[in-house]
Amino acid sequence: MLKRLSYLNIFLAMVYLLLYVTGDNLLFIAGVLILVIFNAFVIKKIQEEGRFNLIHAGLGLCCLGFWAYLTLGCLHIVQSAIEHQYFANVWGYLLPTAFFSLCILLQLICCLKYYKAKNFVKKV
Repeated sequence: MLKRLSYLNIFLAMVYLLLYVTGDNLLFIAGVLILVIFNAFVIKKIQEEGRFNLIHAGLGLCCLGFWAYLTLGCLHIVQSAIEHQYFANVWGYLLPTAFFSLCILLQLICCLKYYKAKNFVKKV
């Protein structure tokens, strides 16, 4: 499942970048780039059946920060839509962003479980 989520996140990151980025938000572009790099490393470690190291942890924390940035953006959009009572065009941005955020969070949780399973197994 972790491998599928990694491929899905890479695909969603590229689609999201093409659909919603106008080029003026450097933080968003960096977040997508870090997310793609992290997912590529995860896929490589799964194929090698290796353990995560400090680089993976750092990239994972950056991905968690990017998830928080996306989630905060969704919350601001909902808040603005409620204040201005304008819901017509909000769903076109809110649903893909929420799905992308959910996939990022699920993948990070699966990575944590994979890390615990690989690093804390008693060796006989």
